[in-house]
Amino acid sequence: MSTFSGKDTAPSHRWLRLLLILVAALEFLDALSSLQNIFTDYHHDTALLRFAQALTSIQLALSPLLAGAALIFAALGNIRYAVLALAVLTLVGWLFISLPSIAIHGIKLSLEFGDLEGLFYYFVVPVVAAAAALLALKDKRLALATLLACVPALAKWIALVAFIIAIMIYGF
Repeated sequence: MSTFSGKDTAPSHRWLRLLLILVAALEFLDALSSLQNIFTDYHHDTALLRFAQALTSIQLALSPLLAGAALIFAALGNIRYAVLALAVLTLVGWLFISLPSIAIHGIKLSLEFGDLEGLFYYFVVPVVAAAAALLALKDKRLALATLLACVPALAKWIALVAFIIAIMIYGF
């Protein structure tokens, strides 16, 4: 019985790394561009809105750290921790932005794009991020975990590109 000493038996995760690096870099740049809004005071009237603003500031402070960690882990080839960092980034955004929004504005059930997008971010995104985190924690099916961790960010960026294309075609 001979073994191949020069061959690595683990599957290649080159494409997973590239996807994670791309998504983590986009999220990191987005987080850095939003960092200036941490100390913005909107002079809200009610205590609930001031509390939501404080939660948003916490999310804005944590986002560069989590996205940067995901980028570093992906660049180093540690897919498991990169997936965990992206999943936690998504869950932090859901916890600090979506839940206060539900408490303040409620949930609208209609077939308009904005309402469907809200339902996606309120209900689908946390489940997908939690599933990605659990798969990464168990170190099972890293390809699926990577895809699940990247879906919320990719959906956000695809919606932005679609909006930009619509503005370019139809204008304001």
